[in-house]
Amino acid sequence: MHMSTFFRLFPPPKFLVMRHAGLDISDDEIHCLKYAHSAGGKEIIGTFSALSVPENVIQDGDIKDTQKFTDLLVDFGKKAGLSYVKVSIPEEKAYLFQTNVPGGTINEIRQNIEFKLEENVPLAAADAVFYYDLLPMSVTGGVLRASVSVVPRTYIEHHIELLSKANLFPVSFEVVPKAIARAIVPPHSEETLLILHMMNRKTGIYIVSGGVVSFTSTIGLGSRIQVEEGHPSYTDLLSREIARVYSYWGSREGNTSSISRIVLVGQDAVEHEHALIDASQDIRVPIGVANTWQNTLDLNHYVPPISKNDSLAYVVAAGLAMDH
Repeated sequence: MHMSTFFRLFPPPKFLVMRHAGLDISDDEIHCLKYAHSAGGKEIIGTFSALSVPENVIQDGDIKDTQKFTDLLVDFGKKAGLSYVKVSIPEEKAYLFQTNVPGGTINEIRQNIEFKLEENVPLAAADAVFYYDLLPMSVTGGVLRASVSVVPRTYIEHHIELLSKANLFPVSFEVVPKAIARAIVPPHSEETLLILHMMNRKTGIYIVSGGVVSFTSTIGLGSRIQVEEGHPSYTDLLSREIARVYSYWGSREGNTSSISRIVLVGQDAVEHEHALIDASQDIRVPIGVANTWQNTLDLNHYVPPISKNDSLAYVVAAGLAMDH
């Protein structure tokens, strides 16, 4: 069983039927992607674009220079022809927790979770925006359990204000790990994946179990940070973090699922793939780059206008752009 409630904000009915673009805003870059239908009705890539973000404009998900950020969005939105967008929220800005819930209607489950917010995050329910996913019973051992992501309401409202200044209309917001999971995890999958999201100055480490984000962490170690000579390389340091998270997940009380694969996404994923495999030989699970188009494009009949290497930088936007 899999259920989601998204950060949907005051949507007029037409928002629900119009196609939106996925807009991924990170500290380093902005990516957008929008799907379209071919003459034969197949899903294809309609538009896509990317823009580098200067240093000190965005830091750890916080907008430090609102004027510069707005100017960038105005120019980017015009060139890419953006209007309605689903927008990423960096993992660092969300609190993630799991809680057992009683059965009942969607509203009853949601109310039960809302009552538990203040027990699990340092936010009052009135100051929070949240969504949840129900983990598959096969993963929880038959217990009805929700994975809940919570974001401060002020963070969402500030982004709505800045986006509106750029004539962009957010239909919803979504945390980065969930957008990645939607793009690359096959529907109804029951396996547990460790996903490495490689960015310029940081790396996200996420565990997705049964299609549901169940663990997130971001470390200040990026694929383009220069490591001093004589010090461990990026992949050596990253392999240590993988081993730590892998061990933590395996030792969790009541855990019924073990990590079956390690999947890499991000602009430099292909470049670091083989070095990471060599550095992580003690972890005996397959390691490889993701297929960004796993759940959208038929690559047997369509060649995307984005190379495989570059597509790994669009994985968040690709997940956000999906209709479901």
